[in-house]
Amino acid sequence: MKHFGFIITILTLLLSLEAAAQRYNDFAGIPFGATRETVIEEVMKLGYEPYGQSGEGERVVIPVFMFGELPVQVDFIFNKNDKFYSFEIRTGRVERARLNKSFEAVAYMSEQFTLKYGKPSGNPAIDETSALKESILNLYQQWFSQKVLNIYTGLVQKDGRYFAVGAVTHRKLATEKNAGSGRSAERATSNKPVF
Repeated sequence: MKHFGFIITILTLLLSLEAAAQRYNDFAGIPFGATRETVIEEVMKLGYEPYGQSGEGERVVIPVFMFGELPVQVDFIFNKNDKFYSFEIRTGRVERARLNKSFEAVAYMSEQFTLKYGKPSGNPAIDETSALKESILNLYQQWFSQKVLNIYTGLVQKDGRYFAVGAVTHRKLATEKNAGSGRSAERATSNKPVF
């Protein structure tokens, strides 16, 4: 009887750990690994009209998504197998006089990421007095506690304007081998004329 109770306890623990891990593997209820069609359907169920949905392409975009109280653009990014593996959120661009708004936005994004992914790996790496580098991501915070995810927030300065960026990437799906690589070679040879 003790063994049965022990087994039940272990199973309950495993199920609760699986549920906790699943909490991190989505964006707005859309799980990593979902197909492009599933992502588009789920986005539409949320009441948004995505673009970039026809044909093959790397992204499906929601131009205006309410990330809590912050309006952002959301890009759903797909791997070679057309599986959702990463999302990127970004604010609109502001001029230098409103740089403080970009810092408020990246701080808000970081707070929301902390609520979902846990404590960041350190204090913010930049502030309003930092010399931001042009046309590259200036990291604000990162989260290393999620072993299967790359998570960061930051600011970008481009052409004298600033915007906040946050991204989460599923490492395994990002490097997944192309399942259809053998078929594309077949298709290429069968499409050649016979004369």
